[in-house]
Amino acid sequence: MKNRIRRTAAAVSAAVLLFTGTAVFPQGYDFPAPAVTVSAAEEDYPWSDYLKKSADWFGSQEALTVADACIQQQVQGEGGWQKGMMTSHTGDWAHSTIDNDATTSQIRFLMRAYQQTKQQKYFDCAMRGVDCLFKMQYSNGGWMQCLNTPGTYHAHITLNDGAYVHVLSIMKEMSKKTGDFTAVSDAYAQKAAAALEKGIQCLLDMQIVNNGTKTAWCQQHDENTLKPAAARAYELPSTCTSESAGVIQFLYQEAKETGRADLAESVNAAIAWFKKVQLNGIEFVKSGDDKIVRENPNASPLWARFYELGTDRPLFSDRDSSVHYNVAEISQERRTGYAWYGNWGKNVVNLAPLTPGETVVTQPETEPEYTGKLIGKLIVHDTKNGANWSIQQDLQNGSALFGDRAYTAANLPDSLAGAEYIRTACDSKSYGSALAELTAAEDLTLYVMMDVRVVNYVTQQGISPNWLDDYTHMRTQVFSSNGEEFTVYIRDVKAGETVTLGSNFTNKDAVNYFAAAVKKPAETTEPVTTAAETTTTETTTEVTTTAAELTAPSETTPEPAARFAGDADCSGLVDVSDAVLTARFAAEDSTAKMTDQGRRNADCDGISGVDGGDVSMILLYIAKIIGEFPA
Repeated sequence: MKNRIRRTAAAVSAAVLLFTGTAVFPQGYDFPAPAVTVSAAEEDYPWSDYLKKSADWFGSQEALTVADACIQQQVQGEGGWQKGMMTSHTGDWAHSTIDNDATTSQIRFLMRAYQQTKQQKYFDCAMRGVDCLFKMQYSNGGWMQCLNTPGTYHAHITLNDGAYVHVLSIMKEMSKKTGDFTAVSDAYAQKAAAALEKGIQCLLDMQIVNNGTKTAWCQQHDENTLKPAAARAYELPSTCTSESAGVIQFLYQEAKETGRADLAESVNAAIAWFKKVQLNGIEFVKSGDDKIVRENPNASPLWARFYELGTDRPLFSDRDSSVHYNVAEISQERRTGYAWYGNWGKNVVNLAPLTPGETVVTQPETEPEYTGKLIGKLIVHDTKNGANWSIQQDLQNGSALFGDRAYTAANLPDSLAGAEYIRTACDSKSYGSALAELTAAEDLTLYVMMDVRVVNYVTQQGISPNWLDDYTHMRTQVFSSNGEEFTVYIRDVKAGETVTLGSNFTNKDAVNYFAAAVKKPAETTEPVTTAAETTTTETTTEVTTTAAELTAPSETTPEPAARFAGDADCSGLVDVSDAVLTARFAAEDSTAKMTDQGRRNADCDGISGVDGGDVSMILLYIAKIIGEFPA
């Protein structure tokens, strides 16, 4: 891979030399390897993408082909599905599992196919899957990772990859006969309610206590003692942030809806622990073919994946189960092949503490509707989170972006200052269909600010972002107070026109989008005088700057240099010097000085982190092989 990238770089460098007459790299320069994105081989069906499809899609031939495959691949005698439905497994993984979204995804898919077709075979298959979930629940309330695997870590109660919360969510919907489970019988609803209550109580019983204070949870808990348990050799008993974050979000909503004091106490303690172990001023980044921790006072907060029981020290391990407190001490293979640090706690620490006994109803019975000055009407389809949406005036740096988070705007472009804007709900990122629709009261330019990680995800997964097809992707970057980066899409909307605001595409490691509206300039009348005439005539000139024109550089009003993708040295131009600086910076050249904004500009290949992929993109842009950057 590295040799291929070097050859590509050499070819592009030659192209740049042809165009510019300038050498790109010093002789013998060691071109850094690009970032590599790895996906689990077992995920042979993109369940998270499927479950974001519109309801009518589940009646299509494409969907029914998948539904029929679910029936064919259901584990006989168990009712669930293996990890990787079309992958041949042996041993423990040949059994039904809730790992890697298995079983819970197929159940939801089949129920949606049934809702569209009313074919009983889909409903019956889904109910066999639900029966399997009932069988996988221990008497203490916890769910095992794999069915029929006693004596192995697969028999432990698992929170891994959100599996436990996925099961709880199904039980909650079934118990109320809502969502995907309106068609279940009263008997199943009652059974699900009992399973839900036991599952929640098990979470409370498993919460780790450190020196008398409740903290969070482990990836796995022993099915008998409920104590933290080991999984793979490098996954030791510990307090785990990645899995605990989802548990906290679920319990938080339950506490708000029920007013249960025990849930509020549990959640508040977990939020406090996440704040306590937050890591500031560091980042975990690629360095050639390795990864390192380095200081950066402007870095967004991080959390270690694992914290040592009793001490709360960040914990790292290797394939020999050895204990380390510095990620640099473990093997390179494990250091680069596992998510030891992440931003899992970013939403947790922004949750407002709960008041025990207080209930908060957040789900209106009808779709909420809001009105503004430019946006005549906004109808929110996500009724669960619709109460947290609103139309606000005078967007400025420091304005709240979401109705359910404390994040505020930062680094807004001048074009958005004072705009009317839609404060969305961050939790609407999980809604699977179009989030809302708006009707313009006047001619306006609509701005949609999308998390750059969502754009990366869409690109990597090959998803067609249909609802953004009519938008122009800008090079402008917007940031939030917690360091999240948004890229901007714009389109013109006529008065009276209705526009759909679609889904967020993914809810994994990303926040929801927000939107703003800016009034289009009115027609103006300007005098036009010719040299041959002594009289002045009036000519009506329509000022109509289109969304497409806003992307083109202007000699009179240039785009500020700090917002140029590829402009690593913030000079206002993208040229060979930016490629050289980015290459030196990616190679950890200590003499390569790059500002924080320059680093954000240099990160232009659509994949987070400055590395060889960004250098390639800059060179391709200079050589006019590409006309714009991926992000």
